[in-house]
Amino acid sequence: MDDSDEEESNSSDEEAVTDSGGSDWESVSSSVSSSVNSVGNAVATLVLDPHNFYQKLIVALAVGYDKQLTKYVCSMPAMFPYTLSAPNLIDLDLTFSDSLGQNLPTIFPQSLRRINISLENVPFSWDVFCADMESEAIEFNNLVDLSITGVVQVSGANNVMNANDLDLVFPKLERLYLENISLTRKDAQAIMGHGLKRFSYVGSIVAASQLCKQPLRNLDTLILVWVEKQYSEEANDFVPLTNEIFNKTDGIEHVRCEIRSAYYTRSMVGIDWPYLTHLSLGFMISFKELFDMLPKVPNLVFLNVDITKCIDHEFAEATEILTNIKKHYPAPSSSKIKTLRLVDENISLRSNSCCKHTFGGVIENLKWYWPQLKDIKFQEN
Repeated sequence: MDDSDEEESNSSDEEAVTDSGGSDWESVSSSVSSSVNSVGNAVATLVLDPHNFYQKLIVALAVGYDKQLTKYVCSMPAMFPYTLSAPNLIDLDLTFSDSLGQNLPTIFPQSLRRINISLENVPFSWDVFCADMESEAIEFNNLVDLSITGVVQVSGANNVMNANDLDLVFPKLERLYLENISLTRKDAQAIMGHGLKRFSYVGSIVAASQLCKQPLRNLDTLILVWVEKQYSEEANDFVPLTNEIFNKTDGIEHVRCEIRSAYYTRSMVGIDWPYLTHLSLGFMISFKELFDMLPKVPNLVFLNVDITKCIDHEFAEATEILTNIKKHYPAPSSSKIKTLRLVDENISLRSNSCCKHTFGGVIENLKWYWPQLKDIKFQEN
């Protein structure tokens, strides 16, 4: 069969399904059965699109061919009349929205290796997964990668619930990504135990500190990203909470902190981050403050500073310090910084002939002050 014959055949099948789209379930199921015969065992991945009106067709495929199904993606209302056993399902991607009335299948979790859940200002319950009849626990026996994202940062909007207080089991979980999510203490203990190697969290400092009360000793990588769009009282606790977290990260090879809100850093005085290795500051900090705080971050090897919002007099002050660094700091630092990024979206506007003349000297001065510095870059984004 050439490509044109195949396209014509596919077009005929599509027309047949479209014609039955407005009829009852039995009619749709009949059309599905005749259409899928040409696909057979090749059915392995199903994607439910918000704009795809073949909902019943896809549900029928999922139910009728669940033993071949390996990947399931759902971001639309899907009316499942049955439990989806799918013994070979390894990849699950679910989106929950308050604008979509979803009736998802109850899913057996034993075969899953990757789960990605997105919450659009709605809570999520583990009850979507079947519990083991004997242990009465939800057992993710093969899960390696778990990601739960709260799309909207609203306090209490993206809670992950365990309505029946069932035990969760994650014996093989290695990578965990949470964004704007709160977990119960019991669920956090279950998820962050065992052999977790990589933990990434995006959200508030308070939520991160609660999660980091769990043992972190088995981690290879810890990434914490703090975002706060408006000022809150928890910003006052920034220093003690971060000190508590970073003083228990001894032995973790890669400890990364990204601070994307100046609300958390009105003062960096008092920080004590002995094991932090990577730091990104998404706001302007004076170089005097920066140099004064770095002795409290002795294992830092990567530093990224965004100076985009630096106003002219602050930029002039920074330039003065960097061009006369030996006057302000007569001896080189013991810092281990190897990579430095200075991000400035306005750098092309600031780079008059004077600034261009000083950049070479600034780089040389920084390499003198940080003897281990090997890679330095000024970039616009």
